[in-house]
Amino acid sequence: MTLHLQQRARSGRGIPILVRVANTGAGPIELYLRGREPTFDVIVSGPGGDVVWSRLEGEIVQAILRLETLGPGEAMELHQEWDQRDNSGLLVEPGRYTVKAVVLTDGTMVLESPEVALEIVDK
Repeated sequence: MTLHLQQRARSGRGIPILVRVANTGAGPIELYLRGREPTFDVIVSGPGGDVVWSRLEGEIVQAILRLETLGPGEAMELHQEWDQRDNSGLLVEPGRYTVKAVVLTDGTMVLESPEVALEIVDK
């Protein structure tokens, strides 16, 4: 699983985020994912490690399971844009942040991206 976003952004501008789950193996893989559409979280943490924004903060996640099969070389892509606001709706300050993504499964498999560094700079 990989997370793609620009690593330097101007303050106040939306940041497009792409989460990619790929099958790099020789055979098909079965993913038991939560929700009618794959449910995923994007988590932005500040310099001290505290969560600044979570895509799923305050959301109700459906308890529905869905089977997604990825053949060899196939990938699933999930998109989100972060408006640089924290969970309370305030614009975050310029600075260094880390971003990671988690795709919710039935619990038998962990789908979590490595953290990606993000620097927000003044306009």
